Amino acid sequence: MLLAGCLGFGLLPSSPSFAEDQAVCADAQTTVEIGECVGKAYKAADAELNAVWTKVMATFASNDYMPADAQKDWKETLLASQRSWIAFKEEDCKAVGYEWYGGSGRSNAEVFCLLDHTTARTKDLKARFLDR
Repeated sequence: MLLAGCLGFGLLPSSPSFAEDQAVCADAQTTVEIGECVGKAYKAADAELNAVWTKVMATFASNDYMPADAQKDWKETLLASQRSWIAFKEEDCKAVGYEWYGGSGRSNAEVFCLLDHTTARTKDLKARFLDR
């Protein structure tokens, strides 16, 4: 399997990732198939992150233990951190692509990186704001 070979050569981060845990694209046989599969997985993960983000923002409406100005600052700070996280994710995954410079797995490595960062951020937001 091509993906198994890519995993052995560092397509994904060395720590366990979502893609490894879930065997994302384990049935894909070619670089093109892997690209299509991971692209779909990333799109689904991004949609889930956006849905979780909407729920997180809604938690601020029911906050009754904090003054309104502090709550507004908290929400603005969280929004700024999310924007910074998006910039980090994009740049970090672009950097991953250079590890595959000239290789056919470059674009897939970048998308696997985006998938891993996105699923990790979703888990973090759920744990911090929704799973209480």
